[in-house]
Amino acid sequence: MRSVLASAPAKVNLALRVGPPRLDGYHPLDTVFEALDIFDDVEATSVSDSSVTLSISGLGEDLPVDSRNLAVSAALLLQERFAVPTGVALRITKRIPVAGGMAGGSADAAATLVACNKLWNLDLSTDQLMELGAELGSDVPFCILGSLAHGTGRGEVLRPLKVGVMHSWVILTQRQGLSTPEVFREFDSLMDYVRIPETLVPDTQDLQEALEDSDLEAVGRLMVNDLEQPAFVVRPDIREVLRAAQEYGIRAIMSGSGPTVAVLADDFSTADAIAGKLSRQFPELTVLRANGPAAGAHVQVVR
Repeated sequence: MRSVLASAPAKVNLALRVGPPRLDGYHPLDTVFEALDIFDDVEATSVSDSSVTLSISGLGEDLPVDSRNLAVSAALLLQERFAVPTGVALRITKRIPVAGGMAGGSADAAATLVACNKLWNLDLSTDQLMELGAELGSDVPFCILGSLAHGTGRGEVLRPLKVGVMHSWVILTQRQGLSTPEVFREFDSLMDYVRIPETLVPDTQDLQEALEDSDLEAVGRLMVNDLEQPAFVVRPDIREVLRAAQEYGIRAIMSGSGPTVAVLADDFSTADAIAGKLSRQFPELTVLRANGPAAGAHVQVVR
């Protein structure tokens, strides 16, 4: 084969509970991920030398194309770990907002792992790819797994959840992204936490049960994001968008570390109507329609 095209999904956190930083600097999480049908595509094309190159189209054309990009790091990880003698030219078509709290970079890494695994005939299992993904970033394993999952640890320890019904979302994205480390620093400042090895984090058990019971009203009541308040300090405009979005649908929540706001709607047609209203209310934002749970990273085309 000469090239492989793979895709990986965006994510939204229906709940994101955060504990104080551990001694290693990471925050323990208890979160519920949902994959959305907004996909980044990665085409991996074999090259005769050992180089790993990257080009990007769509969103994020100003992103780095060297090892600072998780997609390049993913290819290099496989190449070095398994002594692959050839290189790869990566081409990303980005649709997931950059620095929006929707795991765009992690999705690119996930799709690259899946594409290169196929291109280089490594025959790694999904579990093996997820373990490698955890070395790259906390959200990469979920972008490989997809669907709906409970996450603990840094978010990389995953347990799939039973899918009850499909969910309809309206996504409000901003031109200016938000730094995840900056939001976590503000979280620590607000909470004034002492660094300890581990601590209990508020759990998401009730939300998990509501999702598996397909109780959307209960899901809405239980949606929570501990990073919203620190994100509001860094970017006060997010608070105003979220407050307005709460007037629509079942519940609105900031996705991940922000600044994207996601509105859970009752059904597809209601979500379409909400998207139209929010587009008119916030012409400076990009309003997207998305559905979930969606598939994790997967191969689309082999040439």
